[in-house]
Amino acid sequence: MSKVVCIGESLIDFMPTGEELTFVAKAGGAPSNVCACISKLGGTGCYLGKLSEDIFSRFLLKNMQKWGVNTDYTIIDKNYQTALAFVSLDENGDREFNFYRKQSCDLMLDKSEIPDNILQKGDILHFCSVGLVESPSKYAHLKAIDLAKQNNCIVSFDVNVRERLWDNIDNCVNTIKEFLAFADIVKVTDEELVLLTKQTDETKGVKQLFELAKNSKLLVLTKGSEGAVVYDRNGNNYFSKAANVNVVDTTGAGDCFIGCLLYKINCGDACLTVDGIKDAMDFASLGCGVVIGKKGAIESMPTQEDIKNLKNKLA
Repeated sequence: MSKVVCIGESLIDFMPTGEELTFVAKAGGAPSNVCACISKLGGTGCYLGKLSEDIFSRFLLKNMQKWGVNTDYTIIDKNYQTALAFVSLDENGDREFNFYRKQSCDLMLDKSEIPDNILQKGDILHFCSVGLVESPSKYAHLKAIDLAKQNNCIVSFDVNVRERLWDNIDNCVNTIKEFLAFADIVKVTDEELVLLTKQTDETKGVKQLFELAKNSKLLVLTKGSEGAVVYDRNGNNYFSKAANVNVVDTTGAGDCFIGCLLYKINCGDACLTVDGIKDAMDFASLGCGVVIGKKGAIESMPTQEDIKNLKNKLA
């Protein structure tokens, strides 16, 4: 069976409990969240990354394995520590992150540690921008992308900007633009679209982003409570409305959305055209409805039953 390989960070999200500066540890990190989403839906999600031997990485590894994530390509290195993110939530459940990530284990993944046979035809490689800061991880991403291209795999890029992890925003934007050229499918938020294109007009911004993502077949634009829309290079599009649910915590919602899409593409229920991904977009919107009704990221990722139950409830 083909698989989705997600490369990048796995870290601890310290979520607020409601009391001042009191937090509870949750497993997080966008690539591992996507892996968990795919695995919980019944697909094969493989985490390609580096963990430590500290208590936090042991917790992360245990959680990924609990939800069926394939960790055969996960490297353990006791020389580095796990990245930590302290999350604060506003009244709408939206997040702000404070990171502790200097020379953390995820950034020290070396290109030499990626097996040449990790990807085969029919697989998908997924990555985000968090692992692209100047570090060994950036060049490990480049090797993984090269292997994906050699084997005719789909490459997925969720931009997922975290400005505080970059020394300046120009480096962030320029690096993302460099990597956009490698992607077959790109996911951005409405805010990231403006950041990358300087366009507040959505149509103009989408056109400009496709010029940057010169090989991309689809662009997925998520808009929070306003839903999501997918575009192709010709301007054809499909809008999927957000599930009308009570928002508890939006952490992991974007990871769930792209995870649901990649699951559907990987199992043959969707393809890289607007018509071919419509049902998957609606499936992903329901999946996000499940996630935002719970706290945390990995553990809140939906199962098929969760999505079916929410669909029936909203009907």
